[in-house]
Amino acid sequence: MGYIRRPSGEVIKDPDEQAQDTIEMVFNLFKRYGTLNAVLQHFVRNGIQMPNRVRSGPAKGELKWVRPNRPTLSNILHNPIYAGAYVYGRRPTVTKKKKPERPSTGRAVAMFGQWEVLLKDHLPSYITWDQFEKNRCQLESNTIQGTGAPRNGPSLLSGLLICGRCGMRMSTQYSNNGNGLRYNCSRLMVDYGEPLCQSLVGEPLDELTTILVFQSLEPAAWRLVSRLQKILSLNAVK
Repeated sequence: MGYIRRPSGEVIKDPDEQAQDTIEMVFNLFKRYGTLNAVLQHFVRNGIQMPNRVRSGPAKGELKWVRPNRPTLSNILHNPIYAGAYVYGRRPTVTKKKKPERPSTGRAVAMFGQWEVLLKDHLPSYITWDQFEKNRCQLESNTIQGTGAPRNGPSLLSGLLICGRCGMRMSTQYSNNGNGLRYNCSRLMVDYGEPLCQSLVGEPLDELTTILVFQSLEPAAWRLVSRLQKILSLNAVK
C-alpha cells in the first residue's frame, strides 16, 4: 500500500494524493498514540479506509478503498520500505520446514538486522530510518508489556471454545497472576476495531465442563469395575 511499480520496474509513491495522505496518517497517529490498537480505533471511529491497488484480474492496477484491519496496519509499521529501504530476506525459506510439492511452505520471519540485503535510501520514503527504528522499538515494547499469562495456564478450554454468536475461536485471558480466568471473543475487535463480541468468566464454565466429562465417563467406569470384579472372582475360584 502506498506504492506502485512502473513498467520500467521503478518503485514510486502511489500517485493518488489521498492514498499517500492515508499512509502518512498511519505513521502520524502511531507517533501520537504509541499503540497499534489506538491507530486502528482512530481509523474505525472516523470511517477512514485504506488504499489498495488491485493486483490481478480485469481491474488490475485500479485503486480501491478497503476496510482497515490490524494485520495491514502492523505490516505498514513493520515494513522498512516505508523508510525508503530495500530489503531482501525478510521471510527466508527454511529447508527443514518445506513440504513436498508445496513451494510456498517453509517460510520463516527473519529477525531485525538478519536480512540478507539492506539498502537504505533506495526508495521514496514516508518516514525516516530513525523514525522506523523508534516505531519498531515501540511495537516491541508494547508486545512485551501485553504478553500476559502463558498459554499453558489452568484453562481447560484454551484453544477449543467457539463463540456461539459469530463462530470465531475465543481467546483465553488471565489476571491476578493466573488466578482470574476469562474467555473472550475478541478477534473482530482486535483485527477490525469492532466492539467486543462477548466475554465470560472462565471458572464456572471449566467447572461445568469437568462435571460433564466425569458424568460421561461414569458408564465406562462402572463397566470397568464390573469386569474387574468378574476377573477377581474367577481368580479366587481358581
